[in-house]
Amino acid sequence: MQQADSAPNPPQEVTHIPLWVKGLVAVSVILFAVDTPNFMSSLSDAIQKNRAEKAYQSGQYAQAIDRYKDLRSRYPTDDNFIKQLGFSYYRAGRYSEALDTFNLLAGIKMPKREAEEINAAISDIATKLNLNKR
Repeated sequence: MQQADSAPNPPQEVTHIPLWVKGLVAVSVILFAVDTPNFMSSLSDAIQKNRAEKAYQSGQYAQAIDRYKDLRSRYPTDDNFIKQLGFSYYRAGRYSEALDTFNLLAGIKMPKREAEEINAAISDIATKLNLNKR
């Protein structure tokens, strides 16, 4: 009776990599290298947005204004950055800048709640400015 060889066969060394695999790896490396700046930029913007939100939430409106202005300069059509910049100006007591910023949102379709918040801020600014003129 013969004993069955229970030892597994050793793995064979790969000596030939198909050309299509090499091409796929090369294309992947090139795409990664090309897209890395976009990834780094979007990561940087996400960090900047987070810092702006934290500054606003903690009452550091001057810092929030600086961060939202920077984000708005890179994303001029992002209505959320415009809205947050307007509220940062409003909370900082920079009413004319808040009004100018909120006016950039005129005609933009947005959720009713957001429109109501902006209109309430504008009404409050108008009241404060009228009281200051008396």
